[in-house]
Amino acid sequence: MGFPRNDVSDTTADNEFVVEIDLGELDWSTPARWEESPPPAAQTPAPESASNETPAPEFESNETPAPQAVNPPPPPPPPSDLPEAAELAAESTAAPGQAARELPPAFAEIVTSRVPVNLRELISATFARLLGTLGTLAVIEDTLTQPRAVSTGPLFEDVRAQSAALLAQITEAVSGGTRLPRRVHEVLDGMRFVIGHELTKVFRQEFPGLADESRAYKRADLSRAYGLLHNCLQQTAVTLAQAFNPRVTGEQLFEDYRAKVQNSFTLYHELHSLLQRVSTAEGSSGILLKHSLVRHLEHFREETMHFLFYRDWGAFARYVDDVKHAFEAMEDFELVLHEFAQYLSTLIHHVGMREALRGVQAHAAEDAGE
Repeated sequence: MGFPRNDVSDTTADNEFVVEIDLGELDWSTPARWEESPPPAAQTPAPESASNETPAPEFESNETPAPQAVNPPPPPPPPSDLPEAAELAAESTAAPGQAARELPPAFAEIVTSRVPVNLRELISATFARLLGTLGTLAVIEDTLTQPRAVSTGPLFEDVRAQSAALLAQITEAVSGGTRLPRRVHEVLDGMRFVIGHELTKVFRQEFPGLADESRAYKRADLSRAYGLLHNCLQQTAVTLAQAFNPRVTGEQLFEDYRAKVQNSFTLYHELHSLLQRVSTAEGSSGILLKHSLVRHLEHFREETMHFLFYRDWGAFARYVDDVKHAFEAMEDFELVLHEFAQYLSTLIHHVGMREALRGVQAHAAEDAGE
């Protein structure tokens, strides 16, 4: 399927097609809509917001009727052999009403001062389930750092069950009788696509048998599964918070969010290195150099691409596929590399506009000149 060049937004957006998410006990179709940016222009698209702020929520007075209760059945209780911290995390998702009253201060402040009264129960319960699942992932992270053989299957199964309950709640809100403000509806609809997509990717595509431990995975594989789920859920929580307070940042909501700043630096420099490799291969006639580039692209897609905003994953992955196909066929390989280099230049510019990286381009230029 073709896609526009020089595009740093996921072109699966804007209802080009419908993505089916199959999670066993859940079954729905949802448009792949998770972009905050407008549809791509014919030329270079507008960069992502430097501060990652989302537009102020639109709460039309005619779209705020009395709320309907959103109380999906709680997830099954965790196995008895789970660590105590995991049991506490699971309990926080089992009773949304109670958990809503015990949100961390930063989230509680958003709910009480920014969320319309008729939406507070829904948003509180959604935050509670997100944070409860992140709590279970924190136990997984701690387990993976232990210098011994680890058993994480029950914990990953708990994450899967908690996420499924969260998706059921969001689906009820989006597809049920409750009328939501347009911005809130779009964010929740995007959440169920993104979370559903990542659950399918982790538990069915990349790591089947992860939850029931029917397959043995190395610590590196378990860490990658943890990272994909953690990044998805944490970014989702930030996006939902920004729907009501566009100025709130990840650092204000999560103590460990500073790690994302380091990830952004890593991504920025890795993209620069990748662009240099592409430019070198573009001007070379050697087959081994081109083959080395293709292998590096595969490595980048597996290890670094997830540091990009989710909306850019699709476009980047399709460029990688185009480069690989052109290499195998040796047709228009230099042209494909040239287009990819232009895309990378635009992407690097946009990543450099992230708030955490302001000024990094100037420092990079100074370092290059030394």
